Amino acid sequence: MKVKITVHIYHSQYSWEKEARYQIYSLKIDDTDHMTYVGTQEIEIEVPNDYDPTAQKVAALQKQKQKAQEDFAEKVASINERISKLQALEYTT
Repeated sequence: MKVKITVHIYHSQYSWEKEARYQIYSLKIDDTDHMTYVGTQEIEIEVPNDYDPTAQKVAALQKQKQKAQEDFAEKVASINERISKLQALEYTT
């Protein structure tokens, strides 16, 4: 299936680069010292008729879940370490 989209074209060249390049974005952004706006153009792209993003979305969610589990485990380990240090202190009265 053919899909029409509008793209924003930019001229980009950092000070250390010998040659400039053109880049396209789906949104318009402000000019910078290394990237300037050229204009818009409507392009047509071919997307497979049977394209289904479900598997990719599930994979992305699985990755987020894994990261959340790792962050949680790290935080719990940190709390447990703090508890252990407090419990190791001698109580004197």
